[in-house]
This record gives sequence, C-alpha cells and structure tokens, in this order.
Amino acid sequence: MRILLSTLPAAAALLLVACATTSTTTLPIPDAEVIRYRCAGDLDVVITYAGRATGQQGTAELVWDSHSFPLRQDVSAGGGRYTDGTLTLFTKGDEAFVEKAGEIVLKDCNAQL
Repeated sequence: MRILLSTLPAAAALLLVACATTSTTTLPIPDAEVIRYRCAGDLDVVITYAGRATGQQGTAELVWDSHSFPLRQDVSAGGGRYTDGTLTLFTKGDEAFVEKAGEIVLKDCNAQL
C-alpha cells in the first residue's frame, strides 16, 4: 500500500498536465472551407466543408443556433448533399437549405461572400 500511495502524487500531477495541455479548440483542417450563410428569417449558419477537393468522401460541419451538426457527404444528382441520417444539408452554387426528417427547417440560405 505504501508504494501505491507514494505514486499517487506523481499520477495526479501527470493527469493535471495532460488536462492542461488538452485544447478544446478545433485544429484547422488543411482543405477546409468555411462559408457563412444567411437564411430566411435572418438566421445565420456557418458551414465548414472538408474533403471536397480530395476525391474522398467529404464532410460538413453545420453550426446553427449554437449547435454543431457533423454531416457526411452523400450521393446527390446535382449540387452537394450532406447528412447525418436525420439532418440533411443541400447546396448548389451559393445557395443552401436544410431538412430535418424530411421537413425544411432552414431555407433560402445564401452564402455571404
């Protein structure tokens, strides 16, 4: 028991150092593109796209009303389509709209360039 108790302060110190050096900020993604949209009702959303130019499946993070929604790129006949299975983002050119469970929840979104 003595050995275990003597190592406790060192273990606690290591834990504190690990917590202190862990950052909660998101690291920049090399191929990320951040676009701000203004939607009907003066609603602002920010979408960070990644992987679109790599030829691999892309992702999008939709930030709306202080909530973040990670979405994965899905098959689309035209434009972009990103979904998590419930929330779906559709984009074409500088325009976008968002559906939740098949119902439009954000419409007439235009990129603010």
